[in-house]
Amino acid sequence: MQEAAEEPGEMMDVDLRSLVARADLTYTRPVDRSEDGLPVGNGRMGSLVWTTPDAVKFQLNRVDVFAAGCDTYAFPQGGSDYGSGCGMVDIRLLEFGDDVFAGESFLQHLSVYDGLVTARGRGVTARVAAWQRGDAFAVEIDDHRDQPAPVSVDLSMLRYATQWMNARNWDLTRSHAAVVLTGPHSATSRLDIRGGRIVLTQEFREGKFYSASAVAIGLVGRQSRASYPNEMTVRLTAAPGKGSFTVFMATAASSNPGEDVAARAIEAVDAAERRTMEGVLADNREWWADFWSRGFVRLHSEDGEAD
Repeated sequence: MQEAAEEPGEMMDVDLRSLVARADLTYTRPVDRSEDGLPVGNGRMGSLVWTTPDAVKFQLNRVDVFAAGCDTYAFPQGGSDYGSGCGMVDIRLLEFGDDVFAGESFLQHLSVYDGLVTARGRGVTARVAAWQRGDAFAVEIDDHRDQPAPVSVDLSMLRYATQWMNARNWDLTRSHAAVVLTGPHSATSRLDIRGGRIVLTQEFREGKFYSASAVAIGLVGRQSRASYPNEMTVRLTAAPGKGSFTVFMATAASSNPGEDVAARAIEAVDAAERRTMEGVLADNREWWADFWSRGFVRLHSEDGEAD
């Protein structure tokens, strides 16, 4: 006797969250290499998220940052330029004491359904989300250690070199900038502090080609101060204390030399801060739920292989 076919309504009655969760990634020990980090992004900007014993780490990238044009003489071999990368970010959680992200308390998890990374360590939990309605990351740090330490957010250049440029070297140092020359191509990285936010801009030039990117970072929920710890890094340091605060990291890109790309990145930070961490998570839950509802396909075969 042949079994009755399932009704269409029954076939589509599925718990999408549970189904998608089968693709979640859970790490019970820190990764050995940064490229094994957990991916977070919104289709325009993204990063892998990984840890060292004292920090949560990112390399922020954008799909519309191009280091060279199609007629470049500086990078004749495909894939040898340094496009897409915008900056390195380390959220450092201690100067001295027991490692945070290590030992039996370590857990790092990617919820694919929600697009949310959670990293747990000794007395600290970090939640990382890429805002789907704006080009910003929201990173919530919940510090419940018995003796909280200052938390520093380091924004660093992706490349640095000291090349002889006559008297211009001194001007570059004074303006917290570095230039890397590759034949006719120049890559200028510049650090800045604007209104309590830390900023890194890049400018790529070769002939008529121009491309620029910016990263801006702000901190909400804890007193902080900005400083330049070295030639490659600008730092935002949060005062020690128990409880949670949020780091907002935004990016922007432009091919217009007359545009202040840093101002656009700061505007993206402002928008994310106004939305708050919980608002960003609410927007993402709505966006991802809609996304997964559009992408469901059900397959079935008698031998179960299609399932």
